[in-house]
Amino acid sequence: MIRKIEYLFDHKPFHLLTGIFLIGAVLRLYHINYQSLWLDELYTIVPTDPKNSLLSVIEYCKGDQPPLFFIYIHSMFKVFGYNETVGRIASALVGLMGIAAIYLLGKECFGRREGIFAALLTSINYFHIYYSQELRFYSMAFLFATLSYFFYIRAFKRVALIDYLAYGISTICLLYTHYFGLIIFGTQVAVFFILLIYKRDLRFIILSIVSGLLIVLAFIPWLPILFNDMGVDVGWIKKPEPYFVAQYFYDYTGKDALTTFALIAFIYLGVKHTLKKSIGLEIKISVLIITVWIVLSYLVPYIRSVTLSPMLHNRYTIVTLPAWIILFAFGWEKIRILKWKYALIPILIVSSVLNLVFFNQHYYRLKKEQYREASEIVLAKNKSAYPVYSSLSWHFSFYFRNSTTVVLDFQSADFTSIDKFWLLQAHFTEEDMEAEVLRVKGSFRVAERNLFFGSNAILMVRL
Repeated sequence: MIRKIEYLFDHKPFHLLTGIFLIGAVLRLYHINYQSLWLDELYTIVPTDPKNSLLSVIEYCKGDQPPLFFIYIHSMFKVFGYNETVGRIASALVGLMGIAAIYLLGKECFGRREGIFAALLTSINYFHIYYSQELRFYSMAFLFATLSYFFYIRAFKRVALIDYLAYGISTICLLYTHYFGLIIFGTQVAVFFILLIYKRDLRFIILSIVSGLLIVLAFIPWLPILFNDMGVDVGWIKKPEPYFVAQYFYDYTGKDALTTFALIAFIYLGVKHTLKKSIGLEIKISVLIITVWIVLSYLVPYIRSVTLSPMLHNRYTIVTLPAWIILFAFGWEKIRILKWKYALIPILIVSSVLNLVFFNQHYYRLKKEQYREASEIVLAKNKSAYPVYSSLSWHFSFYFRNSTTVVLDFQSADFTSIDKFWLLQAHFTEEDMEAEVLRVKGSFRVAERNLFFGSNAILMVRL
């Protein structure tokens, strides 16, 4: 059996990758629309309505994140229709491309076996599955961070113009996907100066500098928006604890203790092997590049978070996750006892899937605010066409897009000539939502209250 598995790794990688890809597809597409879109996803789907112009989509992005993911989703809606399922499947497809990309990166850094194992780890990774099913830009940030480093390392090794071109394109795409892409680009600039110790080839230096300058030039049109956003304090992000890396590491596995323990063991084996004097220069450089990627992509936002304003959140560090996965694969390959090495593959698959399905109950437990369910109750019961109000009228409007009902702003509403109305609530604390009811309770009473996870649909009737 061991020999057969080794044969597949060495001679039939396509068969293994196909199986890994299918596992990843099932885990990302199953129950993809089980939960309603939540607040952040509505920030994606409302402005990317195919009825909106491309310019309006880009204009909206000036207050959110760079526009590449929004343009992609806007295009998908134009082709396949405007609904939750299309949007989430579009995000999942990008997540699946991330599995292929991590294989390429692992293979380029350390070898084919490491690439295959890295693809497997990505396909069953809780964090990557979760954000592949969410209608936000995180799966795309993972994809382009991976491709950017793949071509970066490939360019260093081969010093081929085509690799620098591909590196430039993938990095520009990363910068236009999420602002944390700038941190990844910054780590690459820092690594470049370290790499000069190992390679002082004039062609390498010139092509590296030119590609870096072209990336900067390509992002210049968005720099004024970036500088403007840097002055905005994101109040909902809390200052990170000193041990935040451990917290994030545990989050990446979905708090799966067995998988976390195994991955830590892989890191230990990788570090132990790297410290050997007999290690090859290419392997040493790959480990160095990946390590600097991890350290700086945490350290830079951490320093800013504790000195200026918080900017670190675990989901933003999905651009660092590929580096961890590559190191895990590197350490796994160093396991000497083959029966344990290959036995860990089904163990990790079973542990990750059990944690995903039963412990996290990812496919069956509500974790997102149920805007859809609250809206559907109103659409079903509002036969008399009472007005509908919400402090999140812009968000709820998506679920009323095929109705003649317009969701009105609750905060600026005048209820003097209204006898009955529906109040839609979500996202805020229970105390804040109850305060909205108390605001009109002197004139209205609660005739019907429909409670959902994180959202309410309340019928108010004049006293």
